[in-house]
Amino acid sequence: MEGQKAVPKKNHRKYPIVNFYWRKLAVFAFLFAVLGLGYTSVQTYKADTNKYTPPTDSADLTIALKIAEDGSVIVDGQKLKQHIDTSGSSDELILPILDNTGIGYSSVHILMTLPKSVVKSSIYEIKGIHGVDSTSVAAISDKVIDYYASGVGPDSTLSVIIEMPPGTVDPPLLFKLYAAVANIKSSAWYIVALALPILTLIFMIGFITVESKQQKIDIPDKETDSPPMALPPAIAGVLYHQNVGPREIASTLVDLAERGNIYILDKERDFAFVKNRYDQRLLSYEKVLLSKIFRASVVSDGAEIEQRINNHLYSKKISLVASGIYVLSTRLGYFKTNPQRVHRKYQIVGMGAFFTGLACFLLSMLVFTNPPYILFFWAGMMLSGLIITVTARRIPNRTAIGQEMMSNWLAFRKYLSNPEKIPFSFENQELFQKNLPYAIVLDCEVAWAKRFSEQDFVLPNWYVSDELSPGLQDFCLSLFPIVSYVARSLASLKEPGFE
Repeated sequence: MEGQKAVPKKNHRKYPIVNFYWRKLAVFAFLFAVLGLGYTSVQTYKADTNKYTPPTDSADLTIALKIAEDGSVIVDGQKLKQHIDTSGSSDELILPILDNTGIGYSSVHILMTLPKSVVKSSIYEIKGIHGVDSTSVAAISDKVIDYYASGVGPDSTLSVIIEMPPGTVDPPLLFKLYAAVANIKSSAWYIVALALPILTLIFMIGFITVESKQQKIDIPDKETDSPPMALPPAIAGVLYHQNVGPREIASTLVDLAERGNIYILDKERDFAFVKNRYDQRLLSYEKVLLSKIFRASVVSDGAEIEQRINNHLYSKKISLVASGIYVLSTRLGYFKTNPQRVHRKYQIVGMGAFFTGLACFLLSMLVFTNPPYILFFWAGMMLSGLIITVTARRIPNRTAIGQEMMSNWLAFRKYLSNPEKIPFSFENQELFQKNLPYAIVLDCEVAWAKRFSEQDFVLPNWYVSDELSPGLQDFCLSLFPIVSYVARSLASLKEPGFE
């Protein structure tokens, strides 16, 4: 930059622009593990419940198989979980009656009794694989069929099949619903699965747009060169963003440093926060935030902060920080209702839809046969729930006072982001760092820094660097990644419902 002496460039530690929140990743990994385990358990359950155990005391086996009027299947007095399938053009049963039993039989007779005299109008056959000498089927009467097999080996599979006229059995209501759902074409499920989250997203965008238009926020034509009120930066941030995020935490850290409560150290490929004597006027959420960064020690370096963050899935302290900011901004009259409560109400709806979809997803794997196309519907519901949960924080909730104050802060933001350079003066030397916390929460810290690019930069007394005479650009390239990394990491620790 002009007017500055060239200094050797320092290799700053690079913090990721895109960060993986391993705690949330672990939660979703757990959910997918539950889905996988549930699917495996369901398949095992189906195999176990449908398996018939034949007697072993004779080489000649006779099995009594009865189809009840409600479509249930009874083998030797044992009611199986398998049921007559009425979802197709016929009432159908495909039953592996013997499947790798480990016992051989000279002959097997399976006497099937039907609920009605429909043998002549039915299609039936027997299939044997893996060591069956011969098979045959014969109608004994209008209601009884004899499935016969000889030379059935211990590793063989013997299945009986019958297709009866539709309406032969009268299943319970639940099975009728099952048949109706199963008859829906797979393409319809695909369309519904795609349409559900898309329509949910369109609805949420439309709802937020309508609510935003009802809040009349005047876009200022002129800028103001000072904050409308001496508010904590985080309060201005939650008024602007309507939720507590990384920028609110980052601005609070810089503001605490500007007020002399902490020092920020830029070390070679590392950083640290140093505790100073605390101001007696610290707000409650600021005290909680400082207690999260500092414990017993005066210095908290990057490795210690990172370890402290990685040791928690969620943090009660960070949730209290967010809650404190929400409560204070609501008490000042900027919001009709605590934004946290508004967000939580819709997030409960979203998470309710998600977990309902998850539960029905697992239940469908238990009830339906392959391929269970209804799973796409439940997957669409789960995605819709996530969309509601994520977009809920964008729902506007400002009061008339909040709307007016928002307009005033937009006028100040216009001043911060003005591309015109600020001329040098001794008073302006501290102006940059004084308004920097507000520039961070108003999303214009880079534009604010550019306004001072033609001045000789004076390093803030709360910022310590091992680099000699760093310029404004070096200062920003060092400070912004530090506070951004810490703020994003801490913000990811908020408990569900504190977004």
